Amino acid sequence: MAVILSPFELLKAYSLPLLVLLLVTHFIINRYGTGLRKVPGPFLASLTDFWRLYHSYASKGHKDYLLHRQHNSPILRTGPNTVAIADSEAIRVIYGWKPVFRKSQIYTTQAQLSPQGQLVDNLASTMDEQEHTRITKPVANSYNMSTMVEFEPLVDSTSQEFVRQMTERFVKPGRECRLDQWLQMYAFDVIGEITFSKRFGFLETGQDINDMMHHTAKFMTYTGTIGQVPNLDWYFRIKNPLLHILRPTSNILSFTLKQIQQHEKSPEKNNRDLLSRFIEARHKFPHIVDDDLLHDYTNTNVAGGSDTTAIMLRTLVFNISTRKHVLDKLLAEISAAMQARPRDTDLDAPITWAEGLSMPYYQACLKEAMRYHPPTAQILPRVVPRGGVEFCGFYLPEGTNVGCNAWTVHRDKKLYGDDADEFRPERWLEASSERAKKMEALLFTFGAGKRACIGKNIALLEMTKFVPEFFRRFEVRVVDEGRYRITSSWLAVQSGLDVYLTLRPTESLVGG
Repeated sequence: MAVILSPFELLKAYSLPLLVLLLVTHFIINRYGTGLRKVPGPFLASLTDFWRLYHSYASKGHKDYLLHRQHNSPILRTGPNTVAIADSEAIRVIYGWKPVFRKSQIYTTQAQLSPQGQLVDNLASTMDEQEHTRITKPVANSYNMSTMVEFEPLVDSTSQEFVRQMTERFVKPGRECRLDQWLQMYAFDVIGEITFSKRFGFLETGQDINDMMHHTAKFMTYTGTIGQVPNLDWYFRIKNPLLHILRPTSNILSFTLKQIQQHEKSPEKNNRDLLSRFIEARHKFPHIVDDDLLHDYTNTNVAGGSDTTAIMLRTLVFNISTRKHVLDKLLAEISAAMQARPRDTDLDAPITWAEGLSMPYYQACLKEAMRYHPPTAQILPRVVPRGGVEFCGFYLPEGTNVGCNAWTVHRDKKLYGDDADEFRPERWLEASSERAKKMEALLFTFGAGKRACIGKNIALLEMTKFVPEFFRRFEVRVVDEGRYRITSSWLAVQSGLDVYLTLRPTESLVGG
């Protein structure tokens, strides 16, 4: 006599086979149901976005150019619905103005969570292009280079403090300096000067104030890993608030709010710093800029203005100090700039923006550093608009996530030469005028198009002034080049830049 099982008993008896069948079906749909099955790439990546999550967790994002070479393809499928492009010409299309490829969901991990449990977009996280234009307009002029140059005295103040701290803490006692950390402390204090007209105190104390460096690092790692599967972020933060602890928080939010409150209590004591300009924007555009947006402008400035600049400063210092021929050429330019100063100029004054721009070899070093080691270590994903698009002979349907990784497009040998994997500033000086313009136009260091990094001119101001000033003041000996490491997630962050510093002879300081 046949035994009739209840639905519950049937489910219990066949749950494991059913689960396996569902997973297999899910993977088959992922691999074959998105219209990307012909695009080459790692097999596991075509099945699940968790391949990309692990890829980021394993610190492999900045080596994506090797993955393209392994598959011998300028186009790679790195997820069921995600494609990476290595052809630098694709930058013009994906990040151009028409048609607009809007940001993908990875950027929701950069949004803040309101007390009501709602995601609140900011300049970086908003995916609505019209909304981004609306909230950027009130402060766009504040980030123009003409505005940035007005902040030169503030950068000089922090640079002079940096020189004092290096001299007292490391030169005089002959101690080893963990320069990678001090360069980030410098970048944080410059942001404090430019935003609030006062340093945070990183340099004076030699400490990570309010653990801001620690928390921003953790947050960038979270974005780079969990962001590969954005639904996890939604699950952690919205669906299960108890799991919110898995997403790093930061003291920056409360810190910047405190600075705003102090700033507004005594407006007569403040210089016309960025916060003053943000407050002016609130008065000029009251229908756009409310207190929350004012807070967001300030918080974005602080949180996003240190890590990326510190990465570029480390790249420049390490690659210049470990290449004698590069250092010698830079020192010759610095000496020439000092000798060219008018007689009534203080020869000990910090190097100016104009002087930094007048050094063609250093400007080549700067561009090469931005090419060789861009801060972001992953593709900046965008969504293919209606009608689809074709790249590298493959059709990508509407809704596909597509993007370029700066580490990959900056090693495009068709554009940068067969030695694209090497740090060689001379490439910028040897190139024809037309080729050099194209190389510079396709630099992806700060992104591209209307969503390019709004604070890039802050970084350019710092790099143009600080690095020549640093090498003008100090002789640098890297303790062990083997300690210098790159760990990547959202950003490609260096560690192990350990050095001994000595003061340069006085005559070199005055161009003698």
